[in-house]
Amino acid sequence: MAQLAKAAESNRVEINTTNGSKAAAWATPISAKAVLQKQGEHAMDRDGVKASIQYARHNGGWVAEFRFALRSGLCWACTLPLTTSSEHLATEAGALAHAARRLLDSMASAIDGDSLTKAQQKSVDALVAWASDFLAPATSPSNAAPLAGKRFLDLFAGIGGFHIALASQGAICAGAVELDAESRKTYLANHPGSYAIHDDIKTANAKMFGDVDIVCGGFPCQSFSVAGSREGLANPDKGALFFDLARLIGDLAPSVVILENVAGLRDHDGGKTFDTVMDTLTGLGYSVSTKLLNAGDFGLPQMRERLFLVCIHDSVLANRVAPFIFPKGTDATKVVADILEPASTVAPCKRDMVRLKPNPKGRSTRIERVGLIDGMDHQGYRVASAQGKGFTLCANSGGPGGKSGLYLVKRTVRKLNPRECARMQGFPASFTPHANERTAMKQFGNSVAVPVIEAISCSVSIRSPN
Repeated sequence: MAQLAKAAESNRVEINTTNGSKAAAWATPISAKAVLQKQGEHAMDRDGVKASIQYARHNGGWVAEFRFALRSGLCWACTLPLTTSSEHLATEAGALAHAARRLLDSMASAIDGDSLTKAQQKSVDALVAWASDFLAPATSPSNAAPLAGKRFLDLFAGIGGFHIALASQGAICAGAVELDAESRKTYLANHPGSYAIHDDIKTANAKMFGDVDIVCGGFPCQSFSVAGSREGLANPDKGALFFDLARLIGDLAPSVVILENVAGLRDHDGGKTFDTVMDTLTGLGYSVSTKLLNAGDFGLPQMRERLFLVCIHDSVLANRVAPFIFPKGTDATKVVADILEPASTVAPCKRDMVRLKPNPKGRSTRIERVGLIDGMDHQGYRVASAQGKGFTLCANSGGPGGKSGLYLVKRTVRKLNPRECARMQGFPASFTPHANERTAMKQFGNSVAVPVIEAISCSVSIRSPN
């Protein structure tokens, strides 16, 4: 005891109080340098068990640790210090849930193989019931929403493909910008909230949206597309809007930017346009990683190849060798037949089809063109088998296939309806398309493939600024 007292006394120091007198305090031991002061605690003490979860905010995230002791006959107990090494989660609820899950796992390990008396089982049941109340928000860091609590700005928002994907990862909409009035109506009808929505990116400014962690958007692609004007950044109503996007990024300084465009952006004007885009984003302080991803590899039946740019600000950049690693598609098996409605209301195409080849005998992982309407080999006139992949949905394509393309379904040639187009892009069944069919088809053609954005956002990790 004397040795303990002597050791304790060695850590005793004097501090000045507010009135100038001296008071005793304890210096932090070397072993406890990483221990955090709790900012809150949830506790229970009943039925022969005592437990608590302590939590604190640290380094931009939330940490929580548990302790428990069952006192019915045997003493099973476990406690963990709240330290800088504790698992950091994006939200307080997520941290509490993570601690509660580990508490239950620890208790299960402690009593494994033991025969419990009625009193002991009552204690265990009480602890399980108490800890389980914290589990609803998240159960562990692995399945906690990776972007929980982060705020995103949806630019060139369309009908909200980015919104659905980012919200599925726990992010919160800070605002949206969309020029088309009918698209704004569809957006607001499907994504209720208190965020700001603006019509023109040329007049949008950072003050409208508050703090923003993520900026996302598919900036206009028509002037870069092989099928478009190819005017590039010189087009004042399309390509040049990239610079308004860059202006907002510079003013908002988000941690992450996720952008989408057509593959033609890479080689437009001999690559000079792409160099300008990369130089502009890098000059704003962002690493830029790009990759072509095909929606057909991400559980969709649509062959839709798009260029994605993921930009991470230097202040939160964790890996300077590989700033962002793109996800790989894990499901290329879906075909058009998988998304067709049992009894479609779409009228069949009655124009003559020139057969190119028979239907494939089985499912195919590519577009299987089986015919041409009136013998014309143009978008909107090509016919594919429903047993293969589908054409890229378009916003402005003409011909009898319109914006969806034509498919041979059993013995009938027809285009898709809006609900089927929604499925082609990965929109959920709860999504309500625009009431006008032509408008709805155009909006889906302009949208992004939701599962691809979900996969990208799952791979984004935002750490605290340097």
